Amino acid sequence: MAFNIALESQPPPSTLAAWWRELESRATATFFTSWSWIGCWLNILPSHLQPQLLIAREGDIIVGLGLVIRGRSHLLRVIPVPCWRLHATGEVEFDSLTIEYNGFLAEESRAVPIKDAMLDFLLTRTGVSRFEITKAEARFAELAAAHQQRGVLVRTAELASYIVDLNEVRQQAEGYIPLLSANTRSQVRRSLSGYRKLGDVTLTQAGSAQEAKAFLNALRALHAQKWEERGEESAFVNSKVAEQFHDLVINEAFDRGEIQLLRILVGDTELGYLYNFVHRGRVVFYQSGFRTGLLDKQDRPGLVCHALAIEHNAQTGQHIYDFTAGDYRYKSSLATGREPQGTHVFQRDGVLPRLEEGLRSGKQWVNAMRNRSSVAAMLLLGVMSCLDLVDLYVPAGLIGSTW
Repeated sequence: MAFNIALESQPPPSTLAAWWRELESRATATFFTSWSWIGCWLNILPSHLQPQLLIAREGDIIVGLGLVIRGRSHLLRVIPVPCWRLHATGEVEFDSLTIEYNGFLAEESRAVPIKDAMLDFLLTRTGVSRFEITKAEARFAELAAAHQQRGVLVRTAELASYIVDLNEVRQQAEGYIPLLSANTRSQVRRSLSGYRKLGDVTLTQAGSAQEAKAFLNALRALHAQKWEERGEESAFVNSKVAEQFHDLVINEAFDRGEIQLLRILVGDTELGYLYNFVHRGRVVFYQSGFRTGLLDKQDRPGLVCHALAIEHNAQTGQHIYDFTAGDYRYKSSLATGREPQGTHVFQRDGVLPRLEEGLRSGKQWVNAMRNRSSVAAMLLLGVMSCLDLVDLYVPAGLIGSTW
């Protein structure tokens, strides 16, 4: 039976919550596509950003759901074009909440064809020929390949999420640290030894929503201190949207065991806090706050706090500790593996999209030749730098410019 795809107004919140939770039970959802995240996200959006519901049905059964907002992007950086964004707004204030593993919610047994049909509907049946998704789940790479074969222009930026296999940790007699490189092992052990000379190093997990909020407030204070030392402001701390959202998430998801706030003490002194999401055995690191300066040397509170958190989650039976996307040295040093994500822009073919694609390809060629010290390539690069329009796409709202 073919899927019936439609774009509809949102039903009452209680109805949408029931639909979403029911489909979630039949889907390989992530925390970011669960109702715990999506419901809170909807709750904080102003009226001018209310999404439309993309829904896939097979007969009377709902097999796919997604929430899309119609906004604007730009071709050649100056020509406005309408676009769809999935679970995102195009506005920095809201998109800085940073969704990851984004995607359509779809029944697992037929996830790929359902998601393919939903994406095809957006690109061909709505009058909008562009679709953008930031930090998409790995399966979106399959959709990108399929749509490229149909003549859709697809721009992709590949990302890596660094992970620790907690099942592997449990198999090690000495736990997590022996799985690390010699250099990282040494750093963690020396730091931990230094902290233990100052007092007992203990990890506590918040046992109630109220305690979780107290831990989160303490995390914010340490997090803000770090940013202030850089002379910058943190959106996580300074944004009222972020504060409202995370209070809602704790209220919504703590009692289901999906929120993890960890406090690490050295004696009576706070060494750090970690804010994680827990969903189907995956612990997703979201935010942290660390105290520096307790040691003159080997002061690495982040490495120690994460190492203790990994051991803790291995002991409590979780399966994956996920540092999420971001090419930071501490993530690669502490991880034992990696998984793909990707940011994708889907654009139906046309003269202007082809022109832009050609310019981008030309600039890539010039850059490659420049790396070979070609004088001619350097001259061409000077000309093409005036057309700074073909950088690898980052969706609007994250850096203030678009493809």
